[in-house]
Amino acid sequence: MKKREITATGTINNNGGLAMYMGELNDFFKGWKGSRIIARFIVASPGSSEALKGYYFNYVVPTFKHAIWEAGERLTEEQTERRLREFSPIMYVERVNEETGVYSHDLRTVADLSNAELIEHIETLKQIAAEEYNTFIDDPKTL
Repeated sequence: MKKREITATGTINNNGGLAMYMGELNDFFKGWKGSRIIARFIVASPGSSEALKGYYFNYVVPTFKHAIWEAGERLTEEQTERRLREFSPIMYVERVNEETGVYSHDLRTVADLSNAELIEHIETLKQIAAEEYNTFIDDPKTL
């Protein structure tokens, strides 16, 4: 069975144009002559700041670990961090197979997020902490 999907990376140049290596894409397209395609472009984030990641891994995750512990469930930090990603809708990549209508979901990692996305993830977790665990998560600026 032929591969039906390909991912390629490129950059947006200073003129706002797409710059990417087309060799691999053209090789892929040769196997599907006359077919229609759907192109999806996602602007990749440059990454989140180390300070924000430090706040997340060294404060938010341990605070949640303690709150979950107090609620009666014993999790490691790694298990806690995965649970936090599962709580947050921004952490899911959702794709649909147009032929079958079946959705697939992939759980993103913190390394996949931009600063804005990581902030949104943390804000979601702060609300869950308050509502579900009666726990206050302080802002990084006040720590």
